[in-house]
Amino acid sequence: MASQEDFRLQGADNFRSLKGMPTRCGRRIGGDVLLRADQLHGLTAEDWQSLKRLGLQTVCDLRSAGERERYPNRLPDSAIRELHLEVLGDVRADPRIGAMLAENPEAEAARGMMLEVYRRLPGMLAPLLPELFRVFSEENGSVLIHCTAGKDRTGVAVMLLLHALGVAPEHIMNDYLRSARRFSQLSAERQDAMSHAVSRMVGRPVNEAAFDAVVDARPEYLNAAYAVIEAEYGGLDRYLQRFSGLSTARLQTLRDTLLVA
Repeated sequence: MASQEDFRLQGADNFRSLKGMPTRCGRRIGGDVLLRADQLHGLTAEDWQSLKRLGLQTVCDLRSAGERERYPNRLPDSAIRELHLEVLGDVRADPRIGAMLAENPEAEAARGMMLEVYRRLPGMLAPLLPELFRVFSEENGSVLIHCTAGKDRTGVAVMLLLHALGVAPEHIMNDYLRSARRFSQLSAERQDAMSHAVSRMVGRPVNEAAFDAVVDARPEYLNAAYAVIEAEYGGLDRYLQRFSGLSTARLQTLRDTLLVA
């Protein structure tokens, strides 16, 4: 079976399995139970077969209805379940956030916009967490979490799951930073789509440095989500106790199910 380091999909730029990620109790995530990716509309038939070999059972799509309509996943068969958990507080889902660039379409304004996105994400994700955790608690097989870029909504959702499993913050951050991109590294199709979407929201051209701030994964972005959780909810443990839907016993069962020695 492919490891998280060597497994690739032809039609997704930001896919990986979190198999083998260590936790503070000395165990690791066993098997390809937690997968993460960007949007899936470009997956080939071979890609879907590869995912089925990894045991894919459920796709958790965090995108808005508009995003899903523009770029549908087109799951290859009914054996794979699709779960729509819309997170709307993202630059790609909420045009009002993109409008923050309208007055100043430069890199610093884009950075400020992204920090605001990450400050909003814990609140936007909170009502969706019981269903997300239920998928991992009650169903067998692999679960793939994705959004459009696979780093903002997906990044914070995966951070919460990994913390619940006992993964240390430095490992969570290292995984998050694997989603870092530059605009010039994106495919021509993705560059065109992003340019069109952002220009439509902002109403004027945006320079490449600003695009870089939007597509990048920076420590300060994820740390902005951590800071809001600490200030408004009393820290990650209290946040998860309040919103995950899991009792202490069920959380331990989840760890025992997904982790191996």
